[in-house]
Amino acid sequence: MPTHDDLASWQAIHDLITAGAQAQDRHDWDFYGNTFSPNARYVHPKGEIRGREAIVARSVAALEPLDASQHLVGSIVVHVDADRAHATAYFVGQHVRAAAPGDSLFVVAGTYDDELARVNGIWQITQRTQTYSWRQGNPDVIVRSS
Repeated sequence: MPTHDDLASWQAIHDLITAGAQAQDRHDWDFYGNTFSPNARYVHPKGEIRGREAIVARSVAALEPLDASQHLVGSIVVHVDADRAHATAYFVGQHVRAAAPGDSLFVVAGTYDDELARVNGIWQITQRTQTYSWRQGNPDVIVRSS
């Protein structure tokens, strides 16, 4: 039987993942950054990023040039073990940029596998591994930095 703390942690982690996705679309970079621990790792199909500031900078570079984005997360499964947790969530990220050559839409879907820690009562992601299940549309919608 889950304890009250387990249920409260599950809800806090669920809210952290969903609110973090929404923060990206609002360009609320302070909130988005605070979903990660200061020394977090973000492993994605094209490499690895270390540190909260670098994680935020990657999202800023990808999302600021867009006309719109919408990041949906769901099917979130959370396992809590005291002050540590693991969560898995599906995501679909829709990206729109009218000035892109060709089609203006690029959609990416996949999975976030998150390791989390609770410090001073606050849950943060210490490592996120992002995998792609499928992509559709024009990848040139996302502006690549050199």
